[in-house]
Amino acid sequence: MKNILKYLSVLLIMLAVGLTSCDDQLEQLPPEQLSNELALGNYNNLTLATNGIYTLLYDVSYYGRDFTVIADLKGGNSKSSPLNSGRFQTEFNWANNEGSSSGLWTPAYYMIARANNVINAIPNIEEAGVTEEMLGQLKGEALFLRALAHFDLVRMYAQPYNYLNGETPGVPVMLVTQISKPSRNTVAEVYTQIVTDLLDAEPIIGTPDRGATDVKGLASKEAVQALLAKVYLYMGNWQGAADYATKVITSGKYTLYTATNYDEVWGIDGASEVIFEVFGSATQSGWPGYDEIGYIYEPTGYGDVCATNDLLNLYEAGDVRRNVFKTSANHAGYEWPNKFPGKDIIRVNNIPVLRLAEMYLIRVEALLNGASISGATTNGDYTTLRTNRGVAGGNPTLADVYNERRRELCFEGNQLWDLSRTGRGLDRDDAEIIISGDVDIAFPDYRWAMPIPAAEMDANSNMVQNDGY
Repeated sequence: MKNILKYLSVLLIMLAVGLTSCDDQLEQLPPEQLSNELALGNYNNLTLATNGIYTLLYDVSYYGRDFTVIADLKGGNSKSSPLNSGRFQTEFNWANNEGSSSGLWTPAYYMIARANNVINAIPNIEEAGVTEEMLGQLKGEALFLRALAHFDLVRMYAQPYNYLNGETPGVPVMLVTQISKPSRNTVAEVYTQIVTDLLDAEPIIGTPDRGATDVKGLASKEAVQALLAKVYLYMGNWQGAADYATKVITSGKYTLYTATNYDEVWGIDGASEVIFEVFGSATQSGWPGYDEIGYIYEPTGYGDVCATNDLLNLYEAGDVRRNVFKTSANHAGYEWPNKFPGKDIIRVNNIPVLRLAEMYLIRVEALLNGASISGATTNGDYTTLRTNRGVAGGNPTLADVYNERRRELCFEGNQLWDLSRTGRGLDRDDAEIIISGDVDIAFPDYRWAMPIPAAEMDANSNMVQNDGY
């Protein structure tokens, strides 16, 4: 694993070589055409550089598999299957140390470095026919991606925002690609920068229009607003969360999956609920291959990770979400999630990051915590979502909303942080421990923050390890 110092000491040109876009989705700039002067010196190459930021999202340590799998495995939605060959046992047993931590650190900071290069190059672009709106779109996308990477990093490697008022160690906030040994900002400082980036992006970004196969694989104004709603939810800014969820809901650009089509939406490009997703293609330079998320959840593939009965037992009769699980004839009593069925092959999937259903759930939770939106009610939002899943609505409690988030968003990388941000801790009944460890993890506990990776600790004298490791 590389460390921040190493990737910030890499020449701008080496970061720009990552201008590999979602290869069959967007054009890429051949590395042999690059030079320090050319790399980000005109609008065309700046566009290609922006495209190249997205590639890192499909990395095996990021949304391509590990980041998403860890959130559900450590959160109690999944467990080791009878097919398990040792993958993710450390995470399942909450036994991580600095030598076996999440690999998110590397691709996320590379992504931030690429975003910084685009953001900081834009003021130098003066080119005939290139408008402020065109540059604003690229900057807005880069700001969104920088915010998303910081958000994912601070969730993985730090305690939640609501713990000790966010004054615990977060992750380094990086706004410039330069040689340095950064220290950790506080959790509150990281969240402040995330919000700043998203608020800066909102007025300048629209809907990208540059020939992408899947436009929802690129950031849009609604993606910015949806991420703001989610970040505000994590911060306990209930009115902000409700306001921004409402902006997406009322945009008219997205429709909820229905009880009729719910089984058919997984594995297609640009499904109606998707606000932002990682576009999957086997032609991408970042494609994880056999380590892609679909294969770890597929009993005819690796199949190491399957659903827990704790999750499956939450579904009511008639809930179409219960259908998105598959069995194996050779392993009775176990079920695997089928949200990643593959497109051309099992190992190619789009990974949803932000969906309309979550906006309804964010708004319900915010309203229950005191937010107010004209015309919106907890009963109305909760019932709207559930009737589209084939079950009755009603007047929800917070516990109902938490369970609904678990049913709706399982295997999309949320449950671990839903537990920590609400201070509930982990309570597992269906857990098959292979390595010694606790079945249940109370909150607070030092283990809710992953350890900073050993390579970063070794290379950066200003880096401080999380307590307990």
